[in-house]
Amino acid sequence: MVRSLFLFLFLPTSLLATTSFSLDQISEQFPSKGFEEEIEFWRTIFTRYGEKQVLLHDQNDLRLIYEVVTFDKGVRSDNREFRHQRTELRKRERQIQKILDDIRRWGPDSDRLTPEHRRTIQVLTSHGYTLGSAELSKLRGNIRSQRGIKGKFRESLIRSGKYLAAIEKILEQHGVPVEMAFLPHVESSFDYSAYSKRGAAGIWQFIRSTGRQYMTISSYVDERLDPLKATESAARLLKQNYQTLESWPLAVTAFNHGRAGMARAKRRYGNDLGEIIERYTSRTFGFASKNFYVEFLTAVEVARNYLHYFGPLEISEPLQVDSVVLDQPYHLDHITDIPELNEKVLREYNPQIRQPIWQGSQVLPRGLTLRLPQGKGEAVRTALESAPTAATHILVTDNGSLAYRVRYGDTLSDIAEGLGTSMASLQRANNISNANRIYPGQLLRVGGNSTISDNSARPDQYRVQWGDTLEEIAGRFGVSVRQLQQANRINNPHRIFLGQVLAIP
Repeated sequence: MVRSLFLFLFLPTSLLATTSFSLDQISEQFPSKGFEEEIEFWRTIFTRYGEKQVLLHDQNDLRLIYEVVTFDKGVRSDNREFRHQRTELRKRERQIQKILDDIRRWGPDSDRLTPEHRRTIQVLTSHGYTLGSAELSKLRGNIRSQRGIKGKFRESLIRSGKYLAAIEKILEQHGVPVEMAFLPHVESSFDYSAYSKRGAAGIWQFIRSTGRQYMTISSYVDERLDPLKATESAARLLKQNYQTLESWPLAVTAFNHGRAGMARAKRRYGNDLGEIIERYTSRTFGFASKNFYVEFLTAVEVARNYLHYFGPLEISEPLQVDSVVLDQPYHLDHITDIPELNEKVLREYNPQIRQPIWQGSQVLPRGLTLRLPQGKGEAVRTALESAPTAATHILVTDNGSLAYRVRYGDTLSDIAEGLGTSMASLQRANNISNANRIYPGQLLRVGGNSTISDNSARPDQYRVQWGDTLEEIAGRFGVSVRQLQQANRINNPHRIFLGQVLAIP
């Protein structure tokens, strides 16, 4: 009844080294020559500047830092402060643009130049700029802001200990360099519940379309949030990138930009990523893609030398996990009846299980890999071998959603009660106007709106309608209110507006 039991014993990681590390040590696979200035920029972002500090810099030449703007506070989960700072930064960008315009019009020796003009001239000339008119015109369009993440990177290092050893092991098993274990520092800061505005999820930040190629993503189970399953998927994707592109710098960049885009860039300009960054133009090959590889290199260097940059840290203890793969659907209480396996523990170990299971059907679908505290796998396997399945008339579709096949003598009321849902929910999901008119053999969708219960039709965005609440929208799409808030930077869950477009994580 239970297909298999796997034991993961996560030993302390070897990559978080306490001795000095240099990128030269991995240069055969991950060359850093030619990227020294970019690495230095990201090193300062990761280790020197915090979330209250924002650098105004040139997006093409990261040596050019015009100003460091310091605010009174950060912007985490504070949309009002985020909007305020964004306005201030745009104002400062326009001021720098005006300074560059003034220098271009008046000349670098004009008596009209202020000390601020002269500071900007010093920044440019110290890096070899001649202050020509065309040069200054181009520079004015390249100004970008970058917030420091020193505190965030420190937190990422601490969190990483929970799964880093397991991630290394999985990468090694797939023939992927173990240094890739540091890529989640760039993708998600090792935030295990991370959602982005684009709907990317988990520590590897898979978007739904890519994630579906490797994992189950439905209203019931989202394996992007399972760090182990997501790492297996990331390893496969990275390996496929390398087999296609025959270069780890290109394979890493393809993790952000896409394999097809990097293959096209390689056909035009060859294997040299520096050459590609300088010459390749594409609407989607912007600052993030151009800097993805150097951010990765910097993350490796900083993480391997974290004692130098951050001092001693209390890195999270490696998690020790048993994994049980379910061959049949089982009711949740067959697990939670086991001592020390309450719902809180299961939620902590299984972030991939979504709200419609916890709050609705209470049925764990067939094929689910259940993560458990070490030592509990055998107890769960024993309990499930003697437990009834959640009835053969409860089905799990290929996309992980649940369905129920009506049996002789069933009533909609009995079905709803047995599945932990309401009659009204079943009626809405199946367009049943008369609750007394169901028939044996009828297949009922369980939970959610019928238009979204099929994973393939689930939208990535939703436009707020009149009368909507964030709680109702979250329930409709099988996510939590907190996940919606995080994906859309919503500080107050009661403040959404008609026509607002929400990303559905």
